[in-house]
Amino acid sequence: FESKRKTAMVTPIPLNETVAQMKAQLDTITSELDTFYLMWAATLVFAMQMGFAMLSAGAVRVKNVTNVLLKGVIDACYGAILWYLLGYGFAYNMAGFDGNAFIGSSPGSFALSGLGLNNGITGGEPADSAGIWVHWFFNYAFAAAAATIVSGAVAERCTIVAYVIYCTVLVSFIYPVVVHWVWDSSGFLSTANETDSKWLTGMIDFAGSGVVHMTGGWAALVASSFLGPRKGRFDSDGRPAKGFGGHSIALTVLGTFILWLGWYGFNQGSTLALMGQAQTAARVGVTTTLSAAGAACCGLLLKYHLPRCLGGCHVLDLAHTCNSLLGGLVAITAGCSTTEAWAALVIGILAAFVYHGCSCLMLRLHIDDPLDAFAVHGCCGAFGVLMVGFFTPKEYSYANNSDREVEYGVFYGGSGLLLATQLCGVLIICFWICATSSLLFGALKLSGIFRIPAQIEYDGLDVSKHGGAAYAYDPNPPAKPTAKPTAKPTAEAAANTLPVKPAEPDIDKVAADDMEVAKA
Repeated sequence: FESKRKTAMVTPIPLNETVAQMKAQLDTITSELDTFYLMWAATLVFAMQMGFAMLSAGAVRVKNVTNVLLKGVIDACYGAILWYLLGYGFAYNMAGFDGNAFIGSSPGSFALSGLGLNNGITGGEPADSAGIWVHWFFNYAFAAAAATIVSGAVAERCTIVAYVIYCTVLVSFIYPVVVHWVWDSSGFLSTANETDSKWLTGMIDFAGSGVVHMTGGWAALVASSFLGPRKGRFDSDGRPAKGFGGHSIALTVLGTFILWLGWYGFNQGSTLALMGQAQTAARVGVTTTLSAAGAACCGLLLKYHLPRCLGGCHVLDLAHTCNSLLGGLVAITAGCSTTEAWAALVIGILAAFVYHGCSCLMLRLHIDDPLDAFAVHGCCGAFGVLMVGFFTPKEYSYANNSDREVEYGVFYGGSGLLLATQLCGVLIICFWICATSSLLFGALKLSGIFRIPAQIEYDGLDVSKHGGAAYAYDPNPPAKPTAKPTAKPTAEAAANTLPVKPAEPDIDKVAADDMEVAKA
């Protein structure tokens, strides 16, 4: 009996080992939950490509729908390869790499070579590789969004070859450099930079009003300026001509709602984790919603009540309302985690004024931007970055000065250093985008490959380059009959109606006639 009892006894595990095992399990669960959260957010951001596709398709004329949709597919597919080979490497350094403040240079970030099985790391991939994989995926979705913004500005008149060249340069170099400045810990505009290379407090751009939307929006301005307006867009008096509006308001509204949905992944996902950041993510959802709603309502009323000399039309303009909504989303993206709910509503309302004013200014300058990409993304993006310097309370700010003291918005008693940093960030990004884009689009124009020929523009790119129209419809339907069809006879009338038999000829009469003819 004693021997059986001793055999059945379980060796107790020391308490400290039990606690260590539980802690390791908890850390694993936390890491995997954060990874799943970021994958979910990245998927929502990638789904914004559907929104951009529908918005662009609805905003162009019916003869160019296939072309603008193809450009969206190019952004998603070709952009993924570029981001993998070069873009991510220029944007982010691998952990532990001592990079420079201007551009990423970690060898392991290019083509994700630092995560391969043959990277020289014992046992293959590093233990925290899941976080790096999902970080690449999340930022790829952002890069694709930045590239797609420009496609709307050059719609209906840009060649595919020029578009591929532009996409290559933007995704692999121009955009990653801005990402490195603001979001990599070694960038000179990054709030996470703890070295002397940081400018002032570092720029707060939580989800990309400046990094993503200003990059795409200001590149769109330069592209549309070099490309010139569509043929006949402005009449002899310089006024916008009719007949250049989008062909489907239904697609425009569908695209707007899909983009709004994806924006929750865009903004809330920028916490990069859920554990320990759940409250911030929840607040971001509220501020994002209120800014969009305030901008849409204000934009609707603004377009209706303003006089025509200020861009009003005295109708309830749905397309203008959708663009105002998107402008509100762009504006809150920078400070969605650092503003209070009431401030988000105010920012959205003000963004509607910014969008409307910039859209009218583009028409006055005869710059043709079919989707108002610059007004929505370029202007509202810059506006959103600046608003952080006004509406950020001390409790939500994560920007520090050289003395490690928290800097916050001037409306909450801040010193103004954060506002100065935000202004510097806007100016630097504008200069970088305009300078590099001017070189790019200027070279494309001089080479003669930027714009399609006039005849193709008149006929439409779908028929000229893509084998037919996007919709299966007959452009020349048969004319409608003018006479009313006769009534169909009833069954009884048809039964009583006999066919008329032709009369048989009278042989005797025919013979007599022949005799008279013979005598004559």
